[in-house]
Amino acid sequence: MSPAQGWQAVGVGILRWVGSPVDVNCTLVRGDDVALLVDSGSTREEGMELRRAVEKELGGQELVVVNTHAHYDHCFGDSAFPESAIYASAGCVATLRQTGPAQRREAAESWRDEDPDFAARLEAARIVLPTQPVEGEALLDLGGIKAQLLVTGRGHTDHDLVVVLPELGALLAGDLVEESGPPALEDSYPLSWPLALGRILALGPQLVIPGHGQEVGRDFVARQRDQMDQLAEWCLGELGLGTRVRDYRGAFTPAALRTALERAQQELSAGPSPTAPTGPPEDLLP
Repeated sequence: MSPAQGWQAVGVGILRWVGSPVDVNCTLVRGDDVALLVDSGSTREEGMELRRAVEKELGGQELVVVNTHAHYDHCFGDSAFPESAIYASAGCVATLRQTGPAQRREAAESWRDEDPDFAARLEAARIVLPTQPVEGEALLDLGGIKAQLLVTGRGHTDHDLVVVLPELGALLAGDLVEESGPPALEDSYPLSWPLALGRILALGPQLVIPGHGQEVGRDFVARQRDQMDQLAEWCLGELGLGTRVRDYRGAFTPAALRTALERAQQELSAGPSPTAPTGPPEDLLP
């Protein structure tokens, strides 16, 4: 699915648009009064293309934007939506303020050989900070549909936010769930990631839209939770804090395993997460 192909219906009242060339899922949920766009793509140009697709679908209906986390491919398109309130976790706002310029520079450099035009667009991207920081959770009434914005604690990043849609039995997971390849570990908290996936499963969604790839169900999320749990056990064993898993057969490359181990060491040094939820999540979905 490319932007030129437009929207794809992935559930009742839920449309998915795939950005290019990073293939990030940007998801539109339309309520009776307000529409919600989750993630905005990688550049202003991509955001403007997405905005035209949104306007064609919605007309003049009010639109709010949610960023699931602060990685460039999910939020550098925000500058195309200056009239919209932009929600994100408070940690996302802080991370974007701190790392946005470096992300822009590093992402442009990483794409320079493969796609120089995209690299140039990344270099020119204007970083916009979300205007509505979320501490813990927030509830948006879209009219006939409620959207719960829930900060899950450390996982793919230290500030992941998911969008729960109780009436639709759906959850928009950002990169806490990945279908198109193994979970990305560069900014991750591998020891905590299985707990975040457990919180997602406890919410009972029937449909989960990942940050990249096709929509999935609860069984897929459970398998990915088990995969990340095995990775956490391997990291602890390598660090001398558990039983060493000598025959580990996970889906990660040797380079990814080295990254996971480095991140696990940093996670242990950082101590408890200041934003980790306390207690089990409420089961919101039927």
